[in-house]
Amino acid sequence: MIKGFNIEKAAENCSAETIAYLTATLDAPIEALEDYSDDDPVFSKAFMLFTRLSLMVTRRRPELGVHCILIHVMPKIGDLPISKISKVTVNRLTNPLIMQGKIVQSKRVFSLMKQFLAWCVYQGYLAQSPVGDIPINKVGGTAPAPRERTLSEAEIWVFWHIWDYHNVSESTRWASRLVLAAARRPDEVLRARVSEFDLENGMWNQGNRNKSHRDHRLPISPIMALCIEKLIAAGKGSEWLVPSSKKPDAPMSKVVLSQALRRMTSDPTMPTLEPFSPRDLRRTARSCLAALNVTSDVSRKILNQSLVGLDRTYDRHDYIDQMQEALEKYSDYLFSIIEQDNVENLNHKYKGDRLNVENSRMA
Repeated sequence: MIKGFNIEKAAENCSAETIAYLTATLDAPIEALEDYSDDDPVFSKAFMLFTRLSLMVTRRRPELGVHCILIHVMPKIGDLPISKISKVTVNRLTNPLIMQGKIVQSKRVFSLMKQFLAWCVYQGYLAQSPVGDIPINKVGGTAPAPRERTLSEAEIWVFWHIWDYHNVSESTRWASRLVLAAARRPDEVLRARVSEFDLENGMWNQGNRNKSHRDHRLPISPIMALCIEKLIAAGKGSEWLVPSSKKPDAPMSKVVLSQALRRMTSDPTMPTLEPFSPRDLRRTARSCLAALNVTSDVSRKILNQSLVGLDRTYDRHDYIDQMQEALEKYSDYLFSIIEQDNVENLNHKYKGDRLNVENSRMA
């Protein structure tokens, strides 16, 4: 098995076709992947070898690259010998995506093709890469700046209560709230098992089931406990904290929360908010911790981020007591917001500013 690669985890992020491709690549012997008598293989043949020798070795989530190529590249040049791939060929793969406004996808296709062609040079299939001298910012322009969205106190109130105005499942409602209450990534909530939660001792034993693959335990605050208890009750005995409504023996799809949130915030009967996604809730939680004077080291431990400087190497303290104190303070802060009758006394863009909820059902 490739270091860090898990086919079951990969299946959570991509299509069945991609998983079948990766499985076939893993199972195939080198003789099946590389024809020693063919110095100019077609793209489909060479890309499978590249996947096994490069993508699955160098990328933490190779399934995303493979999925992209299977959709946007393989149908167009799968049978083309790699010696025939030129700048024009690569541009004809990215140009349609750019015209459709799919800038991120176009950059991903270009990046993968550039890496593939550089690998072909290393393997001796090509003398030089046709796109080796082209920077990625030439494809669709400079990448947009990363989003810096955080929710104000008034927006937190709207986010928490907006679920009660729409027909969504209890699992969806409380999973979204737990993302904010626990400062977790959405998939860390959606992929959690009930067995991870020790409610008697107030601890979430997440293990290494996270982006950084670091073992992590998180004290359970009162507002987290409320969300978790509601989710366990809604799950009706499922091993998953947030089971799928269609397949109770599987976790909820990662797209459910973002789709539901987008649908509700675009409802004309709801307050007008600047668009945000479930991922912004984690940034909001981090900003709230800072506003509550929680130190950066403790905040980083709560979010399961690396410490900085020498502390990253030498500081092995678990910070459990400090995290518990910080999360209880954060819990009190959230309760002080969501228990308000309305947004009338809650700050919005700055102290004294108020969110306009007139002409909405939440007024």
